[in-house]
Amino acid sequence: MVAKPRILARDNAKTILTILKKIIENDEDTTISQSISIINEIKTSKTFKYIKLVYYPGGGLKIIGEFIDRYISKDENSIIFDIELVSDKFNLKKMKSNEVLDYDEIGNNDDGYFEIDKIDFERIDYTQPKASGLMILELCCNVEDKILFPLPSNFLCIVAPLKILEALKTSHIYWPTDFHKNIADLHLLRDILNYKDMSITLCNPQRDELIEFLLKTRIKETENIRGIPGAHINLNMTNEEFLDNNDNLFVQRRILHDDIHERVKYGDHPIYESLKEDKSKAWIKKSLFEKIDYQTKLNCVKEEAMAIALERYLIPMTSNNQETSYNMALVKICTTLTKGWFRQFAVDNYPQLLKLDKDLLSIANDIISKYPLKQKKKLALVPDPETQAIFKGIFPYTKDISSFDEIEVNNKICNVERSGIKITSPINDNVSITAIITTMCKFGTDCTKSTDWTASVVILPSEDLEAKSDKDKSEHYNKITNYSHRFNDPLDLHPYYCDGYGHKYKFSLLTSMHVFVLGIHSEISIDGSWGSEESWEGEEKYKIDVRVKPADYCANKLGIPDFTGELLFKYVLNYLNPTLQNNGDIQLKERIDELKVKGDIPTDDSQQHLWYYAWNYIFNTGKPTINDV
Repeated sequence: MVAKPRILARDNAKTILTILKKIIENDEDTTISQSISIINEIKTSKTFKYIKLVYYPGGGLKIIGEFIDRYISKDENSIIFDIELVSDKFNLKKMKSNEVLDYDEIGNNDDGYFEIDKIDFERIDYTQPKASGLMILELCCNVEDKILFPLPSNFLCIVAPLKILEALKTSHIYWPTDFHKNIADLHLLRDILNYKDMSITLCNPQRDELIEFLLKTRIKETENIRGIPGAHINLNMTNEEFLDNNDNLFVQRRILHDDIHERVKYGDHPIYESLKEDKSKAWIKKSLFEKIDYQTKLNCVKEEAMAIALERYLIPMTSNNQETSYNMALVKICTTLTKGWFRQFAVDNYPQLLKLDKDLLSIANDIISKYPLKQKKKLALVPDPETQAIFKGIFPYTKDISSFDEIEVNNKICNVERSGIKITSPINDNVSITAIITTMCKFGTDCTKSTDWTASVVILPSEDLEAKSDKDKSEHYNKITNYSHRFNDPLDLHPYYCDGYGHKYKFSLLTSMHVFVLGIHSEISIDGSWGSEESWEGEEKYKIDVRVKPADYCANKLGIPDFTGELLFKYVLNYLNPTLQNNGDIQLKERIDELKVKGDIPTDDSQQHLWYYAWNYIFNTGKPTINDV
């Protein structure tokens, strides 16, 4: 479990400088005093795009940011920096929060990110053993090789020896961010250092004892900050349980994963089959792997990479380039899709695994032609008998809305679906209400892009919708023209989920007609290992926002005895049974299950819609969001 980082200050360089000065007091001989000089230099001649001071329990202090030349607007001229603050003298626990409460000194910060009066420095645990950064500083104290940091004042920086640089690269190689650069750097360093047997063996015996201790410390700190990549993987289950766990892929399978292995095997059978003691389990045994020859070990990894490339890229047609797909699959094996000694072998032998020697496109096309996709079944919803009786009485008065004007999206990689019903009052056929459900999924084409889902349930009198249909259809577009990924909803019903730079995630244009609005932002890959990808340091890897409103006004208009807004919302969900595209409901389901386990959401024999559980939980508890559970 990753300890939650504490963002001590954000997007205010003056505040960060004040906190740093308070931490070190009069001690000038630290990396903190050097960092103060660097920030002052940048602040004077450059413009910060962002800057944060973050404390990681078990990982120390970092300054993370990006700056550009204020006279040059192109992003490629920006410099991203990550400064690890190292000293054996400063102690956060000695600092009291009221020492930095002088707002005249630190300056006002109106961006809403910084609440300095809530920082209790005396409660911050800074008693961990010697930090890896301090070990590096001590190992480099007599190094003469230096380089000028590219600022006007040309700060002179020590260049660490190659053995230390190799250990640093190794310590974070399992994370997908900048993987291609990191793996190339790692193997270049190992070649120069003549670490020849590291690729063949499953251990790393060549490093000096101090360097090896530094590496282990660094890995532990990195895991405290970022989590443990692949920690969610459980191989002690059946093959299908492992491969279909939570159905957590964007893509839908046409054939079983093992059947794909049969098509990419190098011999008479897939290599992994001979490495299992229990054929029914996904687990392969290290001792059996060590007994096979080196080329067969490589082929074993390549078979898995080819199967993943087919299953997650080529067969779903998210890519038509077999070399790129194979390489992305290989990155997955080296980062978040495997773990332990198998992943270590893939990383250590990455250059030898890069060459694709089978025609994956022909295999993909053959599978696509022979195995059409089956329509996925939605989970059946089972209300309690009393509610079913009420719903049965409303059903004859419900009519599907068959078509809508298309939502125009200024982004090709965005899926939008809309459905709706019109309910006429059984008491007065001149009265009717309309419910419209809209879902949107926006994702990128690169391997590590984030994905955003939004959903809205709007319930309003039918005459209000008719009035919306007659209005100027450019009005909604004009309202949101400043957002980075615009869309034009002709009915002005679906809110935009802000995700541009400088925004917290929030909904735009919410009104009383929005009975339920859901937004999910997730730093995951397009091929989809949920919640396993890298996000900005100190940020959540995924976020679920829910906003709810009562539906009693429209429920009362129908004149049905004992028919409440809650029952109306439940009826709309039961009738239309909406889902998010590309299995987007998975993360919401995980949150709902957590709340059920804690007893915050009651469990009974009925099966309600996921969105109803979220709506009811927030409506009854007054929680601002379902995100913090």
